[in-house]
Amino acid sequence: MTALQKLPHVAGIAGVGASAAALAAQPAIRTYISRSLGLRAPGGTWRVLALLLALLNLKNLPFMWHIRLFRALIYQLYFQPTPIPQSALFEPTITSTRTPLVECDYNMHKSNSTYFSDIDISRTHLVTAILRTGIKRAAHAKHQKTHVPEAPEAVHKGSHLVALGAVSCHFRREIAPYEKFEIWTRLLCWDRKWMYIVSHLVKPGVVRPRHYTLQPWRQGQKETEGGGVNGKEEDEEVRREKLKKAVFASSIAKYVVKKGRLTIPPERVLMSADMLPSKPENWGEKAGNSMLNTRLSSETVEDAVLPAVNGSEWTWDKIEAERLRGLRFAEMFAGLDGLHEEFDGGKDGVLGEFTDLLW
Repeated sequence: MTALQKLPHVAGIAGVGASAAALAAQPAIRTYISRSLGLRAPGGTWRVLALLLALLNLKNLPFMWHIRLFRALIYQLYFQPTPIPQSALFEPTITSTRTPLVECDYNMHKSNSTYFSDIDISRTHLVTAILRTGIKRAAHAKHQKTHVPEAPEAVHKGSHLVALGAVSCHFRREIAPYEKFEIWTRLLCWDRKWMYIVSHLVKPGVVRPRHYTLQPWRQGQKETEGGGVNGKEEDEEVRREKLKKAVFASSIAKYVVKKGRLTIPPERVLMSADMLPSKPENWGEKAGNSMLNTRLSSETVEDAVLPAVNGSEWTWDKIEAERLRGLRFAEMFAGLDGLHEEFDGGKDGVLGEFTDLLW
């Protein structure tokens, strides 16, 4: 932001500060504020400072993470008014937040460890939104005491559980104290066991979505024809560069759905949530194998085009092309599971053993 662009913000802050100072200069107002806040009582100043610190770091108060997470889950599960269409399977959700002072490290920017708690909330919105129909059906099946016929009772006994298996975050740019940022989270792909979720922390306002599937009352970006100086292709290149510069960090996570000790394949989970169309009877013959074992040509994967909301057909070919495009990244992430085997128990000795704080 240039100096000229900052001028309106500086003027606004200065105006608010001047107004506050003028009000505080009035004896009657000072007396009322002092009496209301208990400044003259023993420890009154410290109480006010503690309250101010709590308000400035509201997001990090005890149990606030739980409140944020269950708020997202309950809203998407029970209060989301708009049905989600199958064509929105790979569309992202957007959550926005800021970086309180207590989330900053000694370099005075957002600490790396705090990225994960914010991404937790964004992933909760997405996973609950796309699986809400399946979650409700699973709850109803539990109430009706129905069972999974493919597995023994001892294996699938228990409730359905959506569990986080791994998460990784790759940092690109720092986030300043109290700077607002958006988290764009979407389904990347899935394999036999895992659903892979990707999240991007980005600067707000850089791009405006064309539509909001679950919030049709929001006005999206208007469609325009033509483009820049050299046409549409150059416009897309400029757009991609602009988006790249807006990314603060990117994260990938994998989820598994369990019922007791039984793993529910993601394909079945998405079908139960009505997020996949019916599989064609000849799909196995056509692809040479099942959907989860199919490998389309690299050209098909690179040129994968998802259906628009305007009614273009949502087919297994399009789904598989997009799934395989994302699977290229997911397979590299899944390969890190081998790191567990790198633990050798210090067979050649260790440097030392130290306490974190007091014990």
